Amino acid sequence: MKDAPAPYYIAYEVQDRTVTDVSGRLGALIENLPRRMRVLRVEVRVGDYAFDSSRFISQGFGGGGGLNGETALVALDDDYDAIRRDIWITTDEAYKRAVNTFARKRAAFQNRSAADPLPDFSKEAPVELQLPAKAAGTARDLAARAQEPSVALGENPQIESSEISISEIHGTRYFLNSEGFKTIAPIQVASLTMYAEAQAPDGMPVRETFTTVETAVQDLPSTAELVARARALSSRVVAARNAPVGEEFTGPVLLEGAGAPQFIAETLLPLVAARRSPDSDSPRMAQGFAPATPFLSRTGLRVMADSFSASDTPSLTQFNGKPVAGAYVVDDEGVRAKDVRLVDKGRLVTLLTSRTPQKNFPQSNGHGRANGAWAGVFQLESAQAIPAAELKAKYIALLKAQEKTFGYIVRDVRPTGGASGAGPGIDQVVKVTLDGREEPVRGLRFGTVPPTAFRDVSEASQERVLYNYRGGLTSAVSVISPSLIFEELEIQRTRDILQKPPIVPSPLK
Repeated sequence: MKDAPAPYYIAYEVQDRTVTDVSGRLGALIENLPRRMRVLRVEVRVGDYAFDSSRFISQGFGGGGGLNGETALVALDDDYDAIRRDIWITTDEAYKRAVNTFARKRAAFQNRSAADPLPDFSKEAPVELQLPAKAAGTARDLAARAQEPSVALGENPQIESSEISISEIHGTRYFLNSEGFKTIAPIQVASLTMYAEAQAPDGMPVRETFTTVETAVQDLPSTAELVARARALSSRVVAARNAPVGEEFTGPVLLEGAGAPQFIAETLLPLVAARRSPDSDSPRMAQGFAPATPFLSRTGLRVMADSFSASDTPSLTQFNGKPVAGAYVVDDEGVRAKDVRLVDKGRLVTLLTSRTPQKNFPQSNGHGRANGAWAGVFQLESAQAIPAAELKAKYIALLKAQEKTFGYIVRDVRPTGGASGAGPGIDQVVKVTLDGREEPVRGLRFGTVPPTAFRDVSEASQERVLYNYRGGLTSAVSVISPSLIFEELEIQRTRDILQKPPIVPSPLK
């Protein structure tokens, strides 16, 4: 435009994807027809690598955390002129927004002085990559895994609500930018969620959820496995319904089995991703929108117990004979994924980075995912690990040393869903006394987990568990972690608003 800067960077992404999903309740299936769409995202930057139109938010303008781009749907027909026109219009909108944002950002910085300014965008070597397509599942594959387990999930009349849902997203991602990057890669992710919910006599809701993510429907648990898991999950919910409410507690906690990687995903992964707060005409607003990573200034310092090491290995495709859903070859910004050693002997080595430079981390290491830096396949291990069967005895000994009369073993952690100011919820927890007896309890969640909590992990198991979860609509994250004993965590009671139980009994009785 006249009297406006020209773009110095343009990137196009098209996700040509089809979504197929099915859900089951008490054996009744709800099948949605496959839905295909082509989603275009255009990113335009004006300025230069040191200072550009990205990462800026302003009151009443530039929402979305400073993301500099536009998203639109494009034609499904392979009509060159129609698609080119959609891209042309969206590019025009993205450019005009970038020019407007750049003017506001430049005005906001006119009266500021920065002792050590950071560039807005890193220069990276162009990558051209085309990966082979993958075969999709069918609606029949999804239905076969949903119907029978949904019967088992809700067959106990004390279960008030239950469902199993399976979804697959399949397609191709095309990425191209003005620097010479070019990626054609398959999109394939399958997810499964089952839950059962009951209401305790005092009105407290009791719920447990099982979720898993794989690269294909065929990799999900078989129908027989899901039926067995559904019955076990339903039985635990009924037991928890009749269990006492747990006591609040601060002290040692044993995270066992899947509970450990679930907890790590909620608490540790955000600390090792180098995320930078957006710029703003109101610095307080920017900090509140997306605070910077606490570990940015901890390089070389102890962040975990001395025996622990952590890494992110996107190249790992198999673990204990199972596919690792979080593995990937190239990130969302077109940069090749790199295996990264994050923590060595308890000390922070580096962080996961994208093309947004951070202090001490000027370049990307191929982890530009989910609109920032994020993990792919995060692994945690201890050089002093012991067999999992010995952890409980070690835990009880620690309780005695701290003169506690009881402790908690957490076996399933509920994601916070992005909520701030609170620790993860707890789906499955037992109270353990000093003689080793276990009693299911309900109504508990973790308190706020400080970054320093990981310095005091006292024990870890030799056996490790793989946990896959959604890291975005079309990507997955994997966490591989041993069971862990934390010397001090806070467990609080939930503060739910309780509803009265149903007036009449369940029609399933």
